[in-house]
Amino acid sequence: MSEKYSDAAAEYTDSGHPKRQLTTVLAGCLIFAVAAWIAEVDPMALFSAGARDQMMAFIAEGVPPEMSREYLVGRSLRDGLLWAVVETLAISVVGTTLAVVVAIPLALTSAATVTHRGPLYTTASAGRVTVGRGIYHASRGVLSFLRSVPGIVWGFLFVTAIGLGPFAGVLALAVHNAGVLGKLYADFLEDTDPMTTEAVAGSGATRLQAVCHGMIPQVTPTIASYTLYRWECTIRSAAILGFVGAGGVGYYLVITIQRLQYGKLLTAILAVFGLVVTSDWLASRVRTRLG
Repeated sequence: MSEKYSDAAAEYTDSGHPKRQLTTVLAGCLIFAVAAWIAEVDPMALFSAGARDQMMAFIAEGVPPEMSREYLVGRSLRDGLLWAVVETLAISVVGTTLAVVVAIPLALTSAATVTHRGPLYTTASAGRVTVGRGIYHASRGVLSFLRSVPGIVWGFLFVTAIGLGPFAGVLALAVHNAGVLGKLYADFLEDTDPMTTEAVAGSGATRLQAVCHGMIPQVTPTIASYTLYRWECTIRSAAILGFVGAGGVGYYLVITIQRLQYGKLLTAILAVFGLVVTSDWLASRVRTRLG
């Protein structure tokens, strides 16, 4: 029995798998070391005297957090930190909804199985496949551009175009997330079971009907789950857009940082934390219902 295991071990070693794994690990460590050098990673900087002094100053001046009525509620309805939190939530909801509206048609034209490849095109003419391939590459290019520009940059561009306010934040999140969601949706459509689509198409359905009844039902739960996750990410992004004047609680974050008002800064951070926790809970409940 021991000889059998020895022979198996020798065969496994001779196959070269451990060597390839070791090479992969070493290559990964080398890449990490080079990246850390480029990023000027210095863990000891966290324990320097200056870093300790700054953290102690933040704790000493930030505790207890600012809880005055004027700071939390303000003097009118559209004033105060709490309204900024509500505004951030509204920006994320509208921005995500608009992103989905834009992402769906782009996803359909960016999925190879919808435009030019797979069971829907086994008998299609060469010209039809060529046109579909062109639409596919053009749509993929649009999605890549939309998501390659960070949300905060889109926010700056829209603030410059239409002025300060939450609507600029809505547009920024909608455009950036349309690129992200469109890419995800397209990839999900390409991973659907081709036999199901072929069966629907074989029953006499058109290509559009085959997509609607053969592909989309397969990916609907996954799309819903990822859309909710993206909404959670959008809330955090919406909180940052205030740095460029696009509304929301980010305004309070940047103002309190600039003025070194650590008590108010801690309150704003706790408000964002509460908003994120609440959104996570809501998204979890929705996923449970969809499941």
